[in-house]
Amino acid sequence: MFVPCVPHTTVVNKTIVYSDGILPLKNVDKNLKITCISNVNEFSLINCIEKIFESNPDVVFNTIQYSKSDKKVYFYTNIEISKKAWEDSKVSIYKPLTSKSEILEEIEKILLTEKNKDENCISLYDISNLIKNTACNYDKIIDRYEKRCEFMLKSKISGLAMLKIDYFNYHKKELRIRVNFSDDYDKITFCKSNGDLYISKSESHFDKAVFAVLSAELSKLFDELMSFSSYNEETKYGLKAVNSNFLVNIYFFGVDIFVKSPTNSFMMDFMLSSYKYSNNYRYDCNSSIVISAIKGKENEIFKRIFVKISDCPKWSQPSLYEIRQSQLIEEQKKQKKLKLKRKLFPFLKK
Repeated sequence: MFVPCVPHTTVVNKTIVYSDGILPLKNVDKNLKITCISNVNEFSLINCIEKIFESNPDVVFNTIQYSKSDKKVYFYTNIEISKKAWEDSKVSIYKPLTSKSEILEEIEKILLTEKNKDENCISLYDISNLIKNTACNYDKIIDRYEKRCEFMLKSKISGLAMLKIDYFNYHKKELRIRVNFSDDYDKITFCKSNGDLYISKSESHFDKAVFAVLSAELSKLFDELMSFSSYNEETKYGLKAVNSNFLVNIYFFGVDIFVKSPTNSFMMDFMLSSYKYSNNYRYDCNSSIVISAIKGKENEIFKRIFVKISDCPKWSQPSLYEIRQSQLIEEQKKQKKLKLKRKLFPFLKK
């Protein structure tokens, strides 16, 4: 791998040397200074080198060495270098929450408010449950086809065959699977043109054999997953709730309520999220008092915050209208029973 190019930086050896031991460097200046930085994984390597280059502009870098096993970067230079810029870049600086009182007041108001009875509105709790149920249905389809396709490969090609449905890329409209006939999984990617499924990319030597066995099943799977396109792609960010000052995000992964930072509109002062694969809520909040005020009340808060169904993602609207109608019918039945009970037993407390 080549050393990244940073302006005003002098580098003698343009290639990163991958080695676990200190380099001998017999034929170069013996006065080279060696600086080691630990705990640098491969994903952070280039960023680390760039930070060191940028913060040491007058240094001549003879060689950059990286140890994969030890996760260490060695800089061989003509003078001592500073590591401060890299060390500082790994530390996040936070400030106390400035809108704490406003958030606490909003939470209290939500918990005391009457539940919304508008047939055209729905709670965030119901939206979150619909997303979770849709994700569950999606996973069941993947699991069903995965088992069926692997069984077909075992029957037709090799008893050792294994198959994983890797992912469906809705932006590129690609279905990717991984197949294993010996030691490792190889990726095969499929696309469709005019209703005809075809291999678009492959790492497997058995791709044509796999395609001959599974083409019909994978074509059906492709169509079923495409029916989830709107669910996976349609998002609603920054919606206004009908009965709360919290803003709302709705997307395939879940539902958020949040407050923007008063000093930076791209940052959040507070966020509470319900994600599709967990019954636990996730907090993004730098205040123990706010978190303590909400803990254990998350479901109730989401049940009491409502948005217009027409503002929700279009894929969800038919189901949400049905859910809302069922809720209101059930509520009417309860009210009728309660009125009858009070009529028959007037001494009961209202």
